[in-house]
Amino acid sequence: MQAKFLACLVALAHSAAAQSGLPPTVDANAKVTKLATLPRESYTVDQPFTEGATRDPATGDVYFVDQNSNKILKWTVATGKLSTFMHPAGYSNGMTFDKNGKLIACADERNQLWEISTNVTKSVPWPQPLNPSVGDRGSGGNVVLPEYTVIMDGKYNGKQLGGPNDVWAMPDNSLYFTDPYWSRKWWASGRRAEQDINTVYRLSPDRKTLTRALATFQTSDGKAGSPNGIIGSPDGKTLYVAAFQGPGSGGGETYAYDVGANGALSNRRLWAQFGSDGMTMDNQGNMYMSAPVSRSGVTVVSIATGKQVGFIPVPESPANLAFGGVDQSTLYITARTGFYSIPTKVKGAHLVK
Repeated sequence: MQAKFLACLVALAHSAAAQSGLPPTVDANAKVTKLATLPRESYTVDQPFTEGATRDPATGDVYFVDQNSNKILKWTVATGKLSTFMHPAGYSNGMTFDKNGKLIACADERNQLWEISTNVTKSVPWPQPLNPSVGDRGSGGNVVLPEYTVIMDGKYNGKQLGGPNDVWAMPDNSLYFTDPYWSRKWWASGRRAEQDINTVYRLSPDRKTLTRALATFQTSDGKAGSPNGIIGSPDGKTLYVAAFQGPGSGGGETYAYDVGANGALSNRRLWAQFGSDGMTMDNQGNMYMSAPVSRSGVTVVSIATGKQVGFIPVPESPANLAFGGVDQSTLYITARTGFYSIPTKVKGAHLVK
């Protein structure tokens, strides 16, 4: 593990010790509740891994993935029930909703972005996995899946992307996504990195033009980094991008960028001394991060200062999180094999309106 990351981890652990209590946005008596444990299926790669939490703005329902089981799941808030929304699901990872109410997913298997309908289905031939030794190959015939469109084909300048990881929709309906390269068991055998850097990309509002939003992505010590979590401010003027622990991550840090004309990013500054796999915001100016600390939980940070204001312990290490429910006042947390929630005194702040 790199010395830089260790230093950041120690600093965050010390901060957690100073701010180890629940944040002021959560009632002192509030408890984290486990809503579901994801099963290990015969086709699950290793163990279930929950990720990609996002809220349907029309219903308050929460969608998330068990990436290692190639599923998108849906938590229906009205009934408190969990169901499989899509399987197979392109080994989707990070997700968001755009302003048209479409679910956008980083379909990791083929490095694509998908636009998925939440209310229209279609019968299609069972999609066969790229790696025939991994995954559910079905029983033959067709499967009914949510109707989806490939809006980004997995290549930039004719070369394969590293693997879209997390995505965020802007008010103009453009999409920013992070593209690290972390080898996956469901990829075709022999696949190698083709892009010269791991960075952030922007897909234009008409979904026709893919550009590199950042020509370089380095950590504060000048080393090549791997972007992971990504989120925009409610006014659409600031984009936050995290480098998280993991293969080739270059340590843990989070950067803020100004969003200018035609989506150009500028004025890079180090916002927090730690990275995060997933992030979400409340309407009172706080960020909730699955940042690495000495124990499992959600680190709550003031957006204005980048400093920790509280910590929410979770039994398993969180990967992603989102405010959900009809009134947006419940924080939902994906954490390894589990799906959790905790009520809050604030509401989620969503960029897409």
